[in-house]
Amino acid sequence: MTRNRNNLGRCFVILGGVGAIGRVVVRDLFESHARNHILVADFNEAAAREYARSFRSSRVTAAFADATKPRPLAKLLGGHAVVINCTQHDFNLNVMQAALAAKVHYLDLGGLFSWTRRQLKLNKKFRQARLTAIPGMGCSPGITNVLTRAAVEELERVDSVRIRVGAKDFNARPADFFFPYSAQTVVEELTLTPWVFQRGRFRKVKPRTGWERVRFPEPVGTQWVVRTRHSEVATIPLSFVHKGLTNCDFAVSFDRRFVREVVKRLQNGWTVREFARLPTPRAKPNDYEISRVIVTGHRKIITVDCHAKANRAWHASAGDVDTGCPPSIVAQMIATGTIAQRGVLPPEVAVPMKPFFRELRKRGIRIVMKANKP
Repeated sequence: MTRNRNNLGRCFVILGGVGAIGRVVVRDLFESHARNHILVADFNEAAAREYARSFRSSRVTAAFADATKPRPLAKLLGGHAVVINCTQHDFNLNVMQAALAAKVHYLDLGGLFSWTRRQLKLNKKFRQARLTAIPGMGCSPGITNVLTRAAVEELERVDSVRIRVGAKDFNARPADFFFPYSAQTVVEELTLTPWVFQRGRFRKVKPRTGWERVRFPEPVGTQWVVRTRHSEVATIPLSFVHKGLTNCDFAVSFDRRFVREVVKRLQNGWTVREFARLPTPRAKPNDYEISRVIVTGHRKIITVDCHAKANRAWHASAGDVDTGCPPSIVAQMIATGTIAQRGVLPPEVAVPMKPFFRELRKRGIRIVMKANKP
């Protein structure tokens, strides 16, 4: 599908379009606007074509794509407005190079700190090409970055940003051990050394440390969270250093038994590939997720919560919904000129808050902000 550069309009490529998040991105783009055209691109071409056919619309097509080969990928991307990269983060730089060659705007779901920092180094090339790239535009990172900006703008000075994500699944717990999302991402989050920003410096802390109990609003309730490596910490301290920010960290809820089991199996020689082969629960999604940002300033604490629930019609969990809808929203903002900044920009810099939050509300994702004294 090749189009004149001046008539790209609402043409999007979803790379990894048949994955859990890719499917939500495709669905949201399809339902958002009758003029959106979507190419479902995936290494599993048969699955991509089957998913595209399920829409029964000429607006959704499919193609084979290999994220390890930037040159052929660039040919596929040509003639589109935006590529939304839903593959694993270790493909991010390859896809960005392909986007540059094809002169296509770029979004992804995050790079677990290290990949994100490498991606930011492409800022000059994207700016010179008059292209926009926004790494980490899912929920966390993504929504959490924009929540941080919303809170920071309420304060004259900022001391710390703490990001906490909690979820609760209301389905009966399966007997089999299973992963709530990408096995590779979960294993890396639990084993790679987390980065934090403390006293104005980036530093590493031991994996699986910093456990704390967080009282989220109902229906999530109180959950254990643990520090993991995440992309927010790579950009937020740089974006708000002018506000005096000196501390930033990230923690997400995991069942402690699950974490122990992952570590045990890794010690027994399991690989990510073996984890990925574990069965996925077939029950209809029935969960709720709250992504929280706590920003502490002088004499005031701003807490912003993002509430998301499962979408059974899409067979998508709360985490799928709040991760898959944001890149769809922001890609459309880029395609229509609502976002006109160029370069490699983190979400807290590039995304206009009010229009973004308004679009989230349309999808049943609520934002709640509260202010308290320390």
